[in-house]
Amino acid sequence: MNMHMRKRFAPPQEVVHLLAQTYPFDPYAKNDPTRVLLSCILSARTKDEITYPTADRLFSFYPTTLSLCQAHLTDLENILKPVGFYRQKAKYVRDAACYIEKWGVPKTTKELTQVPGIGPKCAAIVRAFGWGIPDIAVDTHVQRISKRLGWTEEKDDHLQTQAKLKTLLPIHEWVYVNHLLVSLGRHVCRPQRPLCHQCVLNSLCPYPSNP
Repeated sequence: MNMHMRKRFAPPQEVVHLLAQTYPFDPYAKNDPTRVLLSCILSARTKDEITYPTADRLFSFYPTTLSLCQAHLTDLENILKPVGFYRQKAKYVRDAACYIEKWGVPKTTKELTQVPGIGPKCAAIVRAFGWGIPDIAVDTHVQRISKRLGWTEEKDDHLQTQAKLKTLLPIHEWVYVNHLLVSLGRHVCRPQRPLCHQCVLNSLCPYPSNP
């Protein structure tokens, strides 16, 4: 199709519908804010198929935040070796467990980002899947693909991206946006040389490399 004839804005509802059919989602430890939070720390730069079995193993050895808070760092490192940056994550996990043991798992973004190892993305994930509070987690995949779909602008930071996505999508879809766009980003809509010809959004997407 001629480039100047292509749409400049992909319809959000159609995008979500197509992606939900392509990338079904079963959230890990849903409605358990402690495990959602701790597993999110492990997930940074690590694939789900490694993160979740490692989290299961961690919780089998340390089923409570108290036991995890009292764990030896070397023992945690041995358990977490399959995940990336396991030494740093072992420290974050133990410190986060100590925080939770004392204060509990917060519900607000501001308080969650005070927990060791938790940034805005994990804060949104804990709110969405741990507490059932609608929120949108924004990471590099979400940032990149939102721009390619015409939903956001190149200059938008993660907070601006999050705000725009919340205006585009109905509240009941917020919690799934991160999973859907991250899955698309990992498999098809890569940073370099995206596989546009394989994408389920091919007929909707305005991205320049889309033929």
